[in-house]
Amino acid sequence: MAEPPPRDPHDPAHDPANDETVISEGWGPETVVVEEPVVVEETEVVQRRRMPKIWPGLLALLVAVLGGIGAYLYFAQQDESTVPAVTGLQQERAEAEVRDAGLDPRTTRQASAKPQGVVIAQSPDPGSEVDEGADVRLVVSTGPPRETVPDVVGRTEAEAVADLTEAGFEADVTQAFSDRKAGLVVSQEPKAGSNLKEGSAVALTVSKGGKPVSVPDVVGTTSSQATATLRDAGLEVNLVGVPSDQPSGTVVAQSPVAGKQAKTGATVRLNVAQAPGETTTQPPATTAPPPATTQPTTTAARPATVPDVVGQELAEAAKAFADEGLKASVKYVPSDEPQGRVIAQAQPAGTERKRGDTVQLNVSTGPSPAAAAAVPDVVGRRQDEGRRSLEQAGFEVLALNLNGQVRNESPIGSQTPAAGASIPGGSLVILYVGA
Repeated sequence: MAEPPPRDPHDPAHDPANDETVISEGWGPETVVVEEPVVVEETEVVQRRRMPKIWPGLLALLVAVLGGIGAYLYFAQQDESTVPAVTGLQQERAEAEVRDAGLDPRTTRQASAKPQGVVIAQSPDPGSEVDEGADVRLVVSTGPPRETVPDVVGRTEAEAVADLTEAGFEADVTQAFSDRKAGLVVSQEPKAGSNLKEGSAVALTVSKGGKPVSVPDVVGTTSSQATATLRDAGLEVNLVGVPSDQPSGTVVAQSPVAGKQAKTGATVRLNVAQAPGETTTQPPATTAPPPATTQPTTTAARPATVPDVVGQELAEAAKAFADEGLKASVKYVPSDEPQGRVIAQAQPAGTERKRGDTVQLNVSTGPSPAAAAAVPDVVGRRQDEGRRSLEQAGFEVLALNLNGQVRNESPIGSQTPAAGASIPGGSLVILYVGA
């Protein structure tokens, strides 16, 4: 059976809604089946946006950075230490606390008003965070500054106090009896050259003069006995020869009188009897002679009395001997007394000797004597020539004449110390010359 021709879908008369499908069985009558329209619901599906591939990498990097920072902070905290406060502590304790904090103490010292051994400063400051094992500098006090004590022995009290004040010290003064002149410092403690804290006190003992003693009675004794008695009592002697009918050398008066109180070291005057003088008359003259007169005692008849020269300078002592008609024999000896000072005499003061006799004097070389030099021999030469030779050798010179003036042409009869003696350079050499 032939099929019906296809419909033209572009035919205007064609309506797709009226399309029918005819089903027939065989060639019998046709049955028309009408299709119901099918409704299809459409659902809009929103597709997920896919994450770019770079984000996982950035996220991993951020996690790594944050982890690294955390680890650094953690381990950095583990390697840091806090500086402890140790100023004001004793050095040993301060260093121990610094070590306990994991740090290394470095100590320097400095004078200060704080007690010795106390920490007076530190660096870094307390509470600072520093690397473990870092240095902490500690400044430890050595105590107040120390100064050198000056030598004020022999100075007046006012001078000594001024010297100590200028050096940064105070003076603690006490008075004591002494054979030194009143007002002079006789001792100090600590001794000169000691190191003492600034502001400390130096103890000074100042002389208030000799201790009063009772003057012994020496009238009627010989001058030598009287001198010994007075010296034993701590007194000095001044012998004065006076005309008297008492035996020569007998003490006929004294001042102060016996029993009087005098300071130690005071001088007692003794009037000593002298032998009666000889009387002479002038020889006759071509003109009327003057009335005969009694001449004073001749120097040849008058005995010489040894003067007291201990403590005097050699030149002064030698002149005192020459005034009595005596010579001095000089021996230089080691001593702490000033150079050139007489420290002993072989004959006590008041001893009677013949004019022209020699008495040995011991003279100090001083605490720091100059280099020794040999004394040239100038005996027999002119005074001016001998003096020049000695001065060229580095010595001082004193020329004396017991019987008259010293002239340039005066011959040198003797010298002391003797030629060849080894004495400190600059010492005094005495020349005894003739007329």
